[in-house]
Amino acid sequence: MSRRVRAGVVTGLLVAGFAFVGMPSAAAEVQQGIGHLTSPAQPYLNNPDPSDWLGSYVVNGKQVFCVQFAHLAPDSNEQYQPGTPLKTKWGTDLPPDVAANISYLLLRYGDTKSADEAAALAHLLHSWTAGPQDPAQLAPTNDFRHIAYDAPFHLTKLPASAQAAVQALTADATANRGPWTAEVITPTAQQTIGVTADWGITVNNAGGKGVADVPVKVNAVDATFTDSTGAQVSTGTVITGASGPLVLKVTPTGTAPKIDIQLASPAEVPVVQQAVEIDTQRVVSTGGETQLTKSGETKASPPPTTATPPQVPSKIPAGASPDAPVAQASMDSKLSGGAIAGILGVLVLAGLVMWQLVLRKRERV
Repeated sequence: MSRRVRAGVVTGLLVAGFAFVGMPSAAAEVQQGIGHLTSPAQPYLNNPDPSDWLGSYVVNGKQVFCVQFAHLAPDSNEQYQPGTPLKTKWGTDLPPDVAANISYLLLRYGDTKSADEAAALAHLLHSWTAGPQDPAQLAPTNDFRHIAYDAPFHLTKLPASAQAAVQALTADATANRGPWTAEVITPTAQQTIGVTADWGITVNNAGGKGVADVPVKVNAVDATFTDSTGAQVSTGTVITGASGPLVLKVTPTGTAPKIDIQLASPAEVPVVQQAVEIDTQRVVSTGGETQLTKSGETKASPPPTTATPPQVPSKIPAGASPDAPVAQASMDSKLSGGAIAGILGVLVLAGLVMWQLVLRKRERV
């Protein structure tokens, strides 16, 4: 909401803009991103601008947010030094909960495309990093280096939708700030190659509750998993849900299935970049997050095989010694042949008896 003056034209900037005599100028233009202009501007020494810009800037093609209220807004090609831990405008450390809130909001909303969210994020950043540590810092007689951000003053100038976004982002940060923890949950039952089972992925906030809508990169070793299209893949990105662990359908392809995950989580302390040019605002973006990695692995057995019954030869070779199945088959074969012979013998004997009876009957006649 500061201003740069070029050729008599005042360009709107983020932190309570102003035209400051003796302020440095640059050849490039300030490029505002998305957000809201608010009027009137917060008054302080040598700040004649009628409105303030609450929102993002585009610097070197990247969306950024300023965190040094009332200093010069960055040009689109502004040069910055490597990142350092973010402190307040007054050079003091941020309280741990505030640092955690900022890291979370930058991670989740740093690339927002919503003007309301961008304005809300800019407002909260200035509230936390440039809020007054002494009421005298709000006096309009302060210059740009010593003026504090008047959060209630700015909040009332925002549209109702952006004011609602301020409340929503504050509640979201309080509920889901880091440090985050992650885990890969392996199935407890014995795994079998080629048989799909449920694995789990959890991402929890500082309070131990699950965080939704977190992109998680997944790499499977000795296994594949089902992606959002239903295809079997070994690498991909999944998104955590609103309740309970994310269920991953995993199919082992080897004896040691393993799932590796990686995700961006809020850093303990956000990182800020200091401009090379003096009096230009420091900026923050989605950078500075911590990469969180976890793994889970188990063992898988080959699928069971179907046993083939031994083939019984129809004839045992001469001199061969049959094994048990062959011997049993031979015995069954012999028993079957003896039974047939017995039946034939009985039939022959019965026929002879009947023949004798017929002969005796003829002799009597």
